[in-house]
Amino acid sequence: MRISPVPDLARRLLTVAAILVATVALPAGPAPAATANATVTYKIWHWNMAGHHQHLGSTTNGVIQAIAGSISYRRPDLVSVNEICRNQYGAVIDALQRMGWPRDLGNFARYEPMTEAGDPGYCAGHGIGVALFSRFPLGGTLRQTLPDDGSGRQRKLLCAPVTAQPMTVRFCTTHLTTVAAHRAAQLGRVHEVLESYRSRGEVPIIAGDFNVQPHSALLDPWYDTSIDTDANRANTGRYHELDDRETVCPGWGEQTTESNRLGACDQSGKVDLIFAPAARLTTYTADAHPIGHVCGANRDKPCSDHRIVDATLTVTTGE
Repeated sequence: MRISPVPDLARRLLTVAAILVATVALPAGPAPAATANATVTYKIWHWNMAGHHQHLGSTTNGVIQAIAGSISYRRPDLVSVNEICRNQYGAVIDALQRMGWPRDLGNFARYEPMTEAGDPGYCAGHGIGVALFSRFPLGGTLRQTLPDDGSGRQRKLLCAPVTAQPMTVRFCTTHLTTVAAHRAAQLGRVHEVLESYRSRGEVPIIAGDFNVQPHSALLDPWYDTSIDTDANRANTGRYHELDDRETVCPGWGEQTTESNRLGACDQSGKVDLIFAPAARLTTYTADAHPIGHVCGANRDKPCSDHRIVDATLTVTTGE
C-alpha cells in the first residue's frame, strides 16, 4: 500500500528533500545526560551492494528487491549501504516505505555522494555514494570528507545520531580507499571522529567496507586490547568488531568476500566490518551471509562481490 497519495515521483522528491540535512561540524562539548544503567539492543545490517560495478546503476534488475527482501527478513534497526547509486538510494527509500519499515517516514535516511552527479563514469551519471537508513528518527548529520587518495572518488564518513534513546548513539558508515598508500590517513581520520564521540560518553557504531582486513597493523589502534589471537595480535584500541568472537577464526571473524583466499584461517578476504566501543558492549554477535544469485536479467547473477553482514549488539550507558 502506498504511503502517500501524491504521485510516485513527486513523493520521492519530497521524501528525499526532507531527509537531506545540512552538514555539521565535528561535535564538541559535553554529552547529553543518560539514564543510569540503561541498555539498548540494536540489529545492524550492512552491505556493499556494488551499485555501479555489478549493476551500472540499475534499479530494475533485482538488486533493490534483494535489499528489501533481506531487510524484511532480518528486521534490522540500522542499515548501512556502500557503493549505492543516487537513484538506487531513492529506490530503496520507496521500497522501505512500502514495507512500512521506518518509524519516521520523513527522517530515516541519509546519503553522501563520493562522485559528482553527471559523471558518466559511475551509475550512468547518477553518481555513487554511501547511505544510512534507520527505524528511528535521525538527528543532525556529520558529512566528513576523508583525505584524498588521488583516485577521483572522494571517500566520505557519514554519521547521524539515533534520537529518542536513553543514550546518544551515533550510527556511521564509510567506504575507504583501495589505494594502499592512503589507507592509514583515511583510517586515522575516521578513528579520530569515533574517538571524539566515545570520549564524550556517546556510543559510536560504524559499519562499512574498510578495504583493510582485521589482521592488518593499520587496525591495531581499533581492536580492543583483549583481542589477542593467532589471527589478530598486537591490538591497542578500544573497539570490538562485532564478529571477533566467531569460532571459525577467533579474533578475526568470518570472510565477507568470496573472491580469493587472502584472509585468515583459510578464508577469503574480510573487509566489511562493524565496530562499537568495547566498554559499552554487554553482548554482541555478527554473521556474514553468502552472496545471493538473484540479480540480472535472468536473476542468476551474484548481486555483489561482498556479503551482507548483520549484527546484534546490546550497549549500556555505563562503562
